Amino acid sequence: MMIFVDSSAYIAYYNKRDKNHEAAVSFVKKIRDREFGPVIIYTSDYVFDEVVTAVLVLTRSKDLAISVGESIKESKITRIIKVDEEIFHKAWEIFREYKDKFWSFTDCTSFAIMEKMDIRTAFTFDEHYRQAGFNTVP
Repeated sequence: MMIFVDSSAYIAYYNKRDKNHEAAVSFVKKIRDREFGPVIIYTSDYVFDEVVTAVLVLTRSKDLAISVGESIKESKITRIIKVDEEIFHKAWEIFREYKDKFWSFTDCTSFAIMEKMDIRTAFTFDEHYRQAGFNTVP
């Protein structure tokens, strides 16, 4: 199973005060327990940036932000996709086309990656992924 992980899921997982913390922890446990079979997690360098920056701003702890970043980078089942020129331009098309949606450019890069790699499911608490036509978990 391939899952794209959004910053909202990472932040909920690492932030005990987040309203979605328990749901994120529970879902990660299911992945670790292989309830879905083998899982490969995909995320992007833009999402990585959002997560590390959010942790730094929320906690004012550089050490914690580094620890979270290292945890993501060192995960054996996580692949960090770099936003290249093709994805960047596709994301810009999506951003411009959906004027009625309040999607961030980072969201649009995630959608472009998911379309390119045929990933249909996102681990997220962001409704924008459903609006864009993707399945969301938990």
